[in-house]
Amino acid sequence: MNESNASLQIAEGADQGHVETQGNGALEGNTLHCRMLDTANRMRTRRASGQRGGILDEFGFYLIIAGLMLVAVLVLFGSNSSDTATQQLTVELNTVIGKTTTSYRGQFNKVSISALVANGMFKNMTAMTASTGSSSNVTLQPGGGALTVAAATLLVANDALDWTISNQPDSACTTIVSAYQSSASKILVNGTTVKAVGGTVDPSKVSCSGNANTIDLFTA
Repeated sequence: MNESNASLQIAEGADQGHVETQGNGALEGNTLHCRMLDTANRMRTRRASGQRGGILDEFGFYLIIAGLMLVAVLVLFGSNSSDTATQQLTVELNTVIGKTTTSYRGQFNKVSISALVANGMFKNMTAMTASTGSSSNVTLQPGGGALTVAAATLLVANDALDWTISNQPDSACTTIVSAYQSSASKILVNGTTVKAVGGTVDPSKVSCSGNANTIDLFTA
């Protein structure tokens, strides 16, 4: 082999090596580019997933807040409704007591719920609903308890009326006692005398519990 042929072979080998090097470099570059794209896609997927998770967490948080607010509104509404019903009950009962006292003065022994229902004492009432039939009764709101009345004795026989208000919620119980602390001559709460004849209400004895309280109001 002469010198010129040897030089030609070396040049061809160098060119072939250069081509192979370029091909391998391009392949490696493409592979690296694909890996970079794959990594970027994974990162975007993770970010999107994280964003969705964050949105769901935030949505759940707001749902909890909304639920708590709804509960608070319902509790407040229930409390206000009970207070309104109790106030209405005391207003209507005052009317019935006044009319009964005037109509039956000196004849309290003749007073009964059936007689008062027959007299029309409970017409157009909203907190006291009278039913007629074989046995007349009056249902109260709040609580759904019953109103009864009978002649009672404070100083002499049949000189007063005992109005019994049953099944009252605790909040209504204390409100009723407060409303009648001046006008009632005697008050019992669940059988305990909280106001004696000629005295005042003893707050330490007013024990309303179980949302099923019975209040006795003695009026003369």
